[in-house]
Amino acid sequence: MNKPALVYLRPKSAAEYLGISIATFWRLVAKGKIPTAKISSRTTVCKREDLDDLIDSAL
Repeated sequence: MNKPALVYLRPKSAAEYLGISIATFWRLVAKGKIPTAKISSRTTVCKREDLDDLIDSAL
């Protein structure tokens, strides 16, 4: 059984994927609704799977 590949998105792409502004994206991160990871001092990413879970929970 193959697992789907993990897809990581940068904040701007994640906001576009969700159809929200970058400010709203960061607000949701601050509230703990979107988990993120720092992969370097200047690079933050989040998993598309986590964004899909957020969408599913909103429906």
